[in-house]
Amino acid sequence: MTNVVYLHGKPKEIAQTTRVGFREHSLCEQLLSANKLASRRFVLDAATEGSRRHKGLVRSLKDRKAEIVLDTNCAELSVVGRFAGSAKSAPWAVEGRPLDALDFTPRTNRSVIVPIARYAVRNEVTAVLSPSHFLIDSASGWLPIDLRSCEALRVALDQGGGGHIAIDYSVILPYSKFRDPEFRKLLCQELRNSPIDRILLRIAGFGVGATGVGISRFIEGSIDFHDLGVPLIADCVGGIASLAVTALGGVSGFASGLESKQRLDASSWLKPAGGGGGGQSKRIFISGLDCTISTSEMREFFDSTRMSRQHFGCSDPTCCGDVDKMLRNPEAHQAVQTGRQVKALSDIPESLRAEQFLENYLYDRARIEERANKIRNMSDDLRKKISFSAKRLELAHEAQSGLHDRVGNINFPAEAKFRSGSRQDDLFEERTS
Repeated sequence: MTNVVYLHGKPKEIAQTTRVGFREHSLCEQLLSANKLASRRFVLDAATEGSRRHKGLVRSLKDRKAEIVLDTNCAELSVVGRFAGSAKSAPWAVEGRPLDALDFTPRTNRSVIVPIARYAVRNEVTAVLSPSHFLIDSASGWLPIDLRSCEALRVALDQGGGGHIAIDYSVILPYSKFRDPEFRKLLCQELRNSPIDRILLRIAGFGVGATGVGISRFIEGSIDFHDLGVPLIADCVGGIASLAVTALGGVSGFASGLESKQRLDASSWLKPAGGGGGGQSKRIFISGLDCTISTSEMREFFDSTRMSRQHFGCSDPTCCGDVDKMLRNPEAHQAVQTGRQVKALSDIPESLRAEQFLENYLYDRARIEERANKIRNMSDDLRKKISFSAKRLELAHEAQSGLHDRVGNINFPAEAKFRSGSRQDDLFEERTS
């Protein structure tokens, strides 16, 4: 049976978006070819546009008619701590200095607006993130510049044959600024008449590993943006936090990377770039712990007791089948499990989604960790991680339950409906709608 009839309307889909990190192109293509990645929406950095890996992935995404969103990387290119790093490969980067206000002045030789529009049209992307900046404080002066850039980009796209390309807008704030209700009100007023299709909330200090209080505050802050009538995406947010803010109705979806971009750490953005860090051992995200642990540490844990495999190992033959494969390919395990969690939550009507998430997911995870903490054979370091995670998930359940009791079911923001990556498909839908 191919036709499903929803008596009360089809539930709103949680828009899962994959942010492809600077070195994740090959990994992303590998997961796609293995049918391990359920996401149909992808954000690609302009800074990787010249690489062979980038071109190969773009071709694969277009063959699948995926939604492709171009991140212009203007936020990174405009701060001293990031402009000389990986972002310097973006076509509109300037050698030796960050971008400044004059680079965003329309109709000048220095302006990046027209080059961005031309690139978006030439590469047939679905949408482009309007140039925006890290609003560290009200005195930065970037907000009016960003709003003008958004208007100018719409004009440039329309004039350059990109009238079908949507504009998304990144709100990039420190957590303290996002918590300011007066600033949120001002920001919503300024964005109300902008030509944007959806808003990405990229909040520094929020993401994977967030506390229960932090998740509640993010949801409450997101509600102010609902009146704008556009979908909201929690950007650079992974783990329990990504599912909680969508299940409880704060946002329409979330965007996170395969290995990175699951939390925005902007602590180095405003400092001169330092030396590169050393390499790290292979790590795996354990959803039951809501944290990332080295595969060597998990191997030792799995080998020490059968109970550890029962709680945190993957015996599902359609995913990994055993802990050996799980540890060899941790990104595939995480991709499959996240996709299934999102699908399960998306199938629940909005009126029931929060309650079922709290009881059938968050509460169960806290109980699993509580039982796992009683396992005898484990290292002291891992025991500390499990104890900390168990307590954090328990407090998260209490905080989200308290929020749900206090405000009830939140009216969900606009649904982030899938935008076809094919211009021809879009035009066909316009003609037949």
